[in-house]
Amino acid sequence: MFPDAANRGLLPVSPTLTDHVGGFLRSLSELFRTTAPLERDQLAHRVMLLAILGVGTWLRFWGLGNVGLHGDEETMGMAAMAIVREGAPILPSGMFYPRGMTELYLMAGSVRLFGESEWAFRFPSALCGVLTIYWSWLAGRRFLRPYWNLAFATAVALLPAMIVYSQTARMYIFLLASVAACMVCVFAWERSGRTVWLLGGVVALVIGIELQALAVTTALLFLMPGILQGDLRKLLYGAVSAAIVMASYLLINAWVDSHYPVPPPEYAADLGPPLWDRSRAPEAFALTFEIALWIAGLAIAFFAIHLSRVVPQRLAAISVATLLLAGLLLQLKLYYHVAFLLFVAAIVIARRFGGPRIWRRFRIFALGSGLLALIHVSLLASTPGSLQKIIGALVGQPSIWPYARILQFSEVAGVLALAAIVWGLWQLMKGRRVTDYVLLAVLAVWIPMFTIGFFVWSMPPRYTVASLLPMMVCAFAFAQRALDWLQAWAASRKISMLRARSAQLAAIVVTTALVVDPIQVAAAVNSGYESHPDHKGAAEFIKAQNIVDADVIVAEDVLQQTYYLGHVDYWLMGRNHARRYVELKNGRIQDFYTGAGVISSAAMLEDLLRAQRGHRIFVIGSGENQSDKRRGMRGDMDPVLHSKQFEVVYQGRDGLTQVWRATGAPPLQDAVPSQE
Repeated sequence: MFPDAANRGLLPVSPTLTDHVGGFLRSLSELFRTTAPLERDQLAHRVMLLAILGVGTWLRFWGLGNVGLHGDEETMGMAAMAIVREGAPILPSGMFYPRGMTELYLMAGSVRLFGESEWAFRFPSALCGVLTIYWSWLAGRRFLRPYWNLAFATAVALLPAMIVYSQTARMYIFLLASVAACMVCVFAWERSGRTVWLLGGVVALVIGIELQALAVTTALLFLMPGILQGDLRKLLYGAVSAAIVMASYLLINAWVDSHYPVPPPEYAADLGPPLWDRSRAPEAFALTFEIALWIAGLAIAFFAIHLSRVVPQRLAAISVATLLLAGLLLQLKLYYHVAFLLFVAAIVIARRFGGPRIWRRFRIFALGSGLLALIHVSLLASTPGSLQKIIGALVGQPSIWPYARILQFSEVAGVLALAAIVWGLWQLMKGRRVTDYVLLAVLAVWIPMFTIGFFVWSMPPRYTVASLLPMMVCAFAFAQRALDWLQAWAASRKISMLRARSAQLAAIVVTTALVVDPIQVAAAVNSGYESHPDHKGAAEFIKAQNIVDADVIVAEDVLQQTYYLGHVDYWLMGRNHARRYVELKNGRIQDFYTGAGVISSAAMLEDLLRAQRGHRIFVIGSGENQSDKRRGMRGDMDPVLHSKQFEVVYQGRDGLTQVWRATGAPPLQDAVPSQE
């Protein structure tokens, strides 16, 4: 199958080794069934695509500049304005801002064209959002028939997260666009074999990494064509491409990190690991319980060996025994996440090579493992802590939070993609071929989420967004296959159904509606301050007070207020959350983006009140991160803000943002009243 020329030159591999590797790869490829659609797009389909693009464009530009900057937009805004003025992204503190350089220069170009405004900052993101719809449609043609692919494009156009990212001056929509472009190129290379498409995929993903490092999590996409086609040369090319992407990630990430100051370790040394990186270490039980658990584990290990003996093939039997024993050991050490995956792998192999006889013995093993889990839960429940902490202690590392986070984009799409993987495992058990989009889900969704869990215990959903488009493609492909199976089943039993075309259109509409959730779409479209923090309104209120040098401005969201006001004296933030963004400079702790001093305790806030007595002191609150009304971020400063030492003088249009003024200072200006 492979010419001798493929085995010479830069890869001097012996023919015997090549034959063995090629044989294994061919066996691996035979596990999968290619689902490239036979139907081609017609003129009507392209007209419908234009309509979808039109709707997507309208949704992304409608109300684009209606609200002030929020989240991390102001960091991008300050860096872009520095490019306009000075030619380089220099922040107020003097720090060179290295993230998303491609987007920063696009934003600067937009400002030069349209003038400085929130609309101009977001204009490149909105255009990129429209482009993402088209590239997603191109990628979807690999697995989806025309109408299903149009449904997928519609879901990309309407998904609330896609609309929000397209209306945000931040790099996540650019990350999605780079992943979509990479998928288009990889699938074109798979189809044509032309290396230029492979090169295009590498370039797209490297640009994505420059914009947001998390694009690297989809690097395994390059392995998909070689695995599916059983082509050793393509697999090697794909592996080299993935290696180039990984090396680019390491270089780019090192360059970005080199521009960030190192926070002083003594600033939060007494706080322990940060919240975002705090996993649940395995609990230490009493010695008697430990002994009892290990004795039980040895007994269950006997059933694992007993189960493997029913598998006739020696290699498969050894694999089953090894996987079960390794999983049992990890279960005893409270790493249930990895243990569960090993158990699943063992059962798939045992059922595939041992037939249905394994179920009786597996039930005995499962009963023992379940009793062990029940004992662990009982022991952990006797210690203080919430159910979430108990689950965290059982899961171990890697974290399972990434799985939950990506589901927040679309629970239905996530469930469909998970169902596709489960169905694929069942097909493997039965000795049948697995559809190829299951491999896409494994390489571009499951493995990235599994890997992220090694590095971060909990994270915002946006850190999983690189796998969103592959997850949605897999979801629609599985829904398409499920409808085909249902129609074939009904036909085989001569059950009357609606006309095939009508049933398909109905299924497409229902699937799309469930994936995007129309209620959430309505909430995301042209949303104003009911869903965005009013940093801008608070800044306008402060400007109306005729601020002088003697006044003191303290802000919770120091970046937003520095952008709008030009200068903020202090950043009010508890040490737990400030620790990542501070530096020691000229003997004081300050925010390394803006250079503002940090107030991180009630004692520091009260010292400021005493030192500046008789001067006006304003504290600009934030409407973001309000799940606990910011008590966690303020720490012991929250009671001080709500004491008689401060009074609320402004209520933002979002109903959450507030401005406090220290009591006993000169009166307010009356130019701008509180906005309701």
